[in-house]
Amino acid sequence: MYESKNETIRWIEGTALGVTMRNINFIMPHAHEKMIEITMCLEGCVTFSYCFEEFQLRAGEFILVDRDTHYLYSENGALCASFYIDLEQDRGIYREFIDQMFVCEGTADSEVPYNTADHKKLRGILLAILEYLLKYDREERRFIEDIWKATDKLMDLIYYRFDICQWSSRDNDMTEKTLLRLKKIVEYMLQHCSETVTLRQVADLAGVTEGYMSSMLSRYAIGFNNILTYIRSWKAERMLLTTDMSIAEISAECHFSSPKYMYAAFEFWYKCKPNEFRRKYRNEMKKDNVETLVEIRDAQSQIDGLVKKQLISMYIEREELYD
Repeated sequence: MYESKNETIRWIEGTALGVTMRNINFIMPHAHEKMIEITMCLEGCVTFSYCFEEFQLRAGEFILVDRDTHYLYSENGALCASFYIDLEQDRGIYREFIDQMFVCEGTADSEVPYNTADHKKLRGILLAILEYLLKYDREERRFIEDIWKATDKLMDLIYYRFDICQWSSRDNDMTEKTLLRLKKIVEYMLQHCSETVTLRQVADLAGVTEGYMSSMLSRYAIGFNNILTYIRSWKAERMLLTTDMSIAEISAECHFSSPKYMYAAFEFWYKCKPNEFRRKYRNEMKKDNVETLVEIRDAQSQIDGLVKKQLISMYIEREELYD
């Protein structure tokens, strides 16, 4: 995978969690393999760009990214905390994340409802981790155990509440059984997106009829064809940035029926043509990161201020605190 040049991840030894505090001016386009990244703005304003979309993150706002290419920039610099979770862990559900897709846009710029109870809970866990790192010594006996507990809670929340199918669905009555069935389908599509994938295959995988599967995917997700073209467009994104293959070659490799169909699918999901995406992101990849690492103790006032806002937002429901 194409990591950001000289990216510093401050891993907490003995855990799956890394936390890096930094003032960001520019972080080049990159993606992570088998890792989740969540960036939260603590002060100022930073632009988070992925899938050719741009989101403004202000203090207390955050975005989760799993496998997508992304970059960040701020004209005046922004103080941010980036959380990294290593998925290659023989623990709980960590490895199950590798062949799944998640979306969590904790920003007012998101097109889906923001600052829901789940967003508040996720922000609360992130702030609790920062406060814990501020207050407790890493040499304490329970330090590693406590970090694992917090990370496990974070992973459970993401896994069950921020799946890509939940992001695309406006139906709030999705049962855990339905969610796990959809996860199994997405996993199959990710693993076989370069092959022929039919509705019959995924219906057989779930043990239901084609009609039931079509209805379920339309109700709770974005429909069979849309899921498949999204996954293939994501694969094309990687190839546009990491190879010099032509659009026709990438289209064939991603099993689109034709370059014309790839153009249509990519433009639907990324709001730009494949060559536009390649040109823009490759130009940004030529730049060097412009950032300054910060010790967590030097961000205490910003963290404490956001913790106070979080408590008021959760228990007195002053939503405009994060508007």
